[in-house]
Amino acid sequence: MLEKIVEIINSGHRFLVASHVRPDGDAIGSILAMYHALRDMGKEVVVYNHDKVPEIYRFLPDSEVIVHTIDSVDAFDAVILLDCSEMERVGDEVEKIGAIGTIINIDHHVSNNGFSPHSLVDTKASSTGEIIYGLITMLGVTITKDIATSIYTAVMTDTGAFCYSNTTSDTLKLAASLVTAGADPRRIAENVYETKPLIQIKLMEKALNTLAFDVNGRIGSIVVTQEMLTELGALPEHTEGLVDLVRSIAGVDVAVFYQEMSKNNFKASLRSKGDIDIEKVAREFDGGGHINASACRLEGAIDAVKGKLTGSIMRIIAE
Repeated sequence: MLEKIVEIINSGHRFLVASHVRPDGDAIGSILAMYHALRDMGKEVVVYNHDKVPEIYRFLPDSEVIVHTIDSVDAFDAVILLDCSEMERVGDEVEKIGAIGTIINIDHHVSNNGFSPHSLVDTKASSTGEIIYGLITMLGVTITKDIATSIYTAVMTDTGAFCYSNTTSDTLKLAASLVTAGADPRRIAENVYETKPLIQIKLMEKALNTLAFDVNGRIGSIVVTQEMLTELGALPEHTEGLVDLVRSIAGVDVAVFYQEMSKNNFKASLRSKGDIDIEKVAREFDGGGHINASACRLEGAIDAVKGKLTGSIMRIIAE
């Protein structure tokens, strides 16, 4: 499939590059790396994301080119969807994007069902950024400093700063090659992990008041409501890192971050340690992701939602 995608890109002239709603570092890093590679090939490129670029990723080269609406898709030869486990995750413009004749689906989530005939899904890859590196290399494009910076950010964030179990020797070799090509590990880490706005710290303080534990402390959870966001004037991007904060607590094997999206509608972000397959839990509720990092949506009052998810997690822990 890689060869076929290379053929499509080589023969095309105008491309749309897009990723999922509420983009993370892998999404933003991957679409910007693809943008730079296509531009270096002399292609015309439009980069779309439903949501604004989170503040911590705006240091990435040309992050300002990302648009949030699409007028027409008639002129595109193909769309390259990155890090999207399903088409619907691109957001409001899904119908327009779905109407483009050629859809290239590149992802690493185990929940991706290969929704396009042109799907490159490598569940063993640490990140979509890692797959993009291979594609760009196959296209014969030089890994410039801008491309290296974007891909390094994608890989770093999806491996939890190279701490998660998806970090392999190949991942570290890739990171080394990206540094050689110009990526600056210190600068990237400072922007992503050490540049939190005060409002994010205040939200963290409120969220920590909801910290709760189950199964003798093996399951930890935290909640952010719409009321908290409104009171502080905070954005969804300011919840970044909350689930990892809970996961870092000694004795916690599974961390859950419940974010109220609307009344009685919650997104649950799950993280686990060791070989606890949290993706199985997310899948029960039509979600998905990875063994140690997944997400799903649940409806109902928070106590009922917690009860459903906790019961499912307990079954997985007991396996």
